[in-house]
Amino acid sequence: MSDSRHYRHGHGSDAEHLQDQALFAQLLDQHHELERETHVVENGILARTTSTNPELVKVLQAHVDGMEKRFGKGRAIRSWDPLFAALFEYRDQISMEYFHRKDGVEALLTTDDPKLLELIHCHDQTLHQFVERGGDASRHESPKPDWLD
Repeated sequence: MSDSRHYRHGHGSDAEHLQDQALFAQLLDQHHELERETHVVENGILARTTSTNPELVKVLQAHVDGMEKRFGKGRAIRSWDPLFAALFEYRDQISMEYFHRKDGVEALLTTDDPKLLELIHCHDQTLHQFVERGGDASRHESPKPDWLD
């Protein structure tokens, strides 16, 4: 497989990929210092993830910036996980907006497709599990809508 195919599908070990992995690992390791809350909006969610640790806030913001770039490029993460594979497959129908806050990040995820709204809610549930359980949650397949079976 050529490097461009590795890049397109999120595999490989280029510097960007290694940086994304390192940030994610640090967030999982320090998950007990994170808080996450979600507000349901008409066609999606508004989620806020925060920390009182200023260094962890920087890691969180860098992670979110990296994920925003990956999503925009279609450079999947956790492609072994049906939920994340579906998020990247349908990324053109999901709007993701990220905002830095002094104490973390906010993310607004919306869609006009009710089926994909289920996907957004499962993704949110997965991120809550990462914050609650850290690395243990990351080793398991994410919750997913029934239509992905």
